[in-house]
Amino acid sequence: MIKISPVSEAKKRANKKWTDANYKRTTVSLPNDEMLLIDEYCKDHNISKNSFFRKLALEKLSIEIEREK
Repeated sequence: MIKISPVSEAKKRANKKWTDANYKRTTVSLPNDEMLLIDEYCKDHNISKNSFFRKLALEKLSIEIEREK
C-alpha cells in the first residue's frame, strides 16, 4: 500500500501562488447532453477534461495557423 503524506498549508500556498502567476483560467458553458458526452469520453480515455480541452484548443490553433500560411 502506498502511503501519501499530507501536503502542508505552506506548500499549498506556494503551489497556488505559482499557479496563479503562470496560468489563466477560463470557464466553458455547455448544454448538459454535450457535457455528458465529454465526461464519458474523458472517463473512457482516462484523461481529465482540462487535458481534453487543452488538446482540442492546441490542435485547432495549429490547424488555423497552418491555414493562414
